[in-house]
Amino acid sequence: MTEITTPHIDKRWRDDFIIAMRMQDATGEQIGDALATVDAHCAESGESAEGAFGDATGYATTLVPEPAAGSRLGSSFVVGALMGLLGLLMVPRAVDDWAAGTQFAVTLGDMVALAVVLGLTSTVMALPRHVLPWLAKARYSVVGLLGAALMALLVLAMLFLTDVVAELDWRLALAVGVGLLVASVVLTWRDLATPDPVADPRSPDSPPRRTQWLAALMFPILTLLVLGIDALFRLVF
Repeated sequence: MTEITTPHIDKRWRDDFIIAMRMQDATGEQIGDALATVDAHCAESGESAEGAFGDATGYATTLVPEPAAGSRLGSSFVVGALMGLLGLLMVPRAVDDWAAGTQFAVTLGDMVALAVVLGLTSTVMALPRHVLPWLAKARYSVVGLLGAALMALLVLAMLFLTDVVAELDWRLALAVGVGLLVASVVLTWRDLATPDPVADPRSPDSPPRRTQWLAALMFPILTLLVLGIDALFRLVF
């Protein structure tokens, strides 16, 4: 089925409803059926979705009152992204140490970065139904700003907290970094491997989109880009 269009439903109400239903582990087909019903009612009655059905989150709860036990909707994606971020920070440094013939120095900044990522991962895993809806509702600009701020924090910690805590063979550091990148692909793919669009029961089938791999491979691609820029810099200078 094609993704549903709902011209008679306010976009904010629709978005809040979809997020609430996703947090209740409803499928795209279930959400599409519910939205089609709401849209049809609003078209016939002239009422707004909020006027007819009330708060979007509250209405979603009445449709799926009991979320699946132990659900971690979307948490694999977030945890995978955090692991990918660590891999992105580790692999280029390990390659630099290989080129220079030096050990991989684990600094105080590395420990702070690890603590931050572990803290964020623990928060997402422990409170997925609080963290993920907020992330989903936030503006793209806000999420992008938070992501840039996190990246800047980690980089600054590594640049300025340079006291060496331990030294590792660059091969081990490289293996850990590559492992983190592989784990990021696997965890991200777990959430993206089975597309579940909000389907419109009133429309015929349409071919699925094939963009999942691009999202899953984001951090390995960024890592290769950083390595390429670093190699070009070495050749030029």
